[in-house]
Amino acid sequence: MRHKKTKQMLDYWMDLYNEIGNTPDNHHKHIWPDRSDVQPAQCRSLLGDMFILDSTSSSVSYRLAGTKLCSLYGRELKQERFADAFVSEDQQAAENWASQLARDDYLALICSKATTEDGHQLNLETLLMPLSHNGGVGARILGITIPCESPPWLGSKHIVSQAIRSVRVLHPWDKEVRPGQEVDVISKVSTFPSFNLGSEAPSILTSNDPFLSSNEIMGGYTPSRRVGHLTVIDGGKSET
Repeated sequence: MRHKKTKQMLDYWMDLYNEIGNTPDNHHKHIWPDRSDVQPAQCRSLLGDMFILDSTSSSVSYRLAGTKLCSLYGRELKQERFADAFVSEDQQAAENWASQLARDDYLALICSKATTEDGHQLNLETLLMPLSHNGGVGARILGITIPCESPPWLGSKHIVSQAIRSVRVLHPWDKEVRPGQEVDVISKVSTFPSFNLGSEAPSILTSNDPFLSSNEIMGGYTPSRRVGHLTVIDGGKSET
């Protein structure tokens, strides 16, 4: 995570997660925070960048979006599909990562390269965290999208597309090791047919295999397999 607001958003969600009775002993039986647990007064400094997604319909779509986030895209995002902001070859990936969030017990950090209408580029990071709603486990998703830089044109130029650069699967309740597997985009292809979380990816996301820390991955661990146009980095916990 490159921006302090992304970390603050994660800390807020983890406070909710712990307050409802999750402990290190039961972290394999998650209770997700409820939509009603999210109190705007407790995260006031983040509200403009935050959003809530509806994950109960045929696609994942925005129910609420902060004013800064809507300004970033130059439009009201409510009821828009989450995946629509991404380039066509990444839309299915964005949809799948969000829709599988609660079912496979992970948080997701999506890093992307955004492009404005006149060609300016900007790095974004989007954090997705599951919520329950009216008895539906993972029926809502709490999220935040933050620009990693603050160029002088930010706010006056609107984003028209963004391409996924990496997706990191996070397990912040695991205190022994840092967040889990990392998926990096190595090259682009024109279509995205084989990246389907309903078939290939669950075996990756729900794996109980230990994994490398982020520093160890960056130190030269060799990717071992492909999913669509993504390379999956498997890992193993380092000896201490």
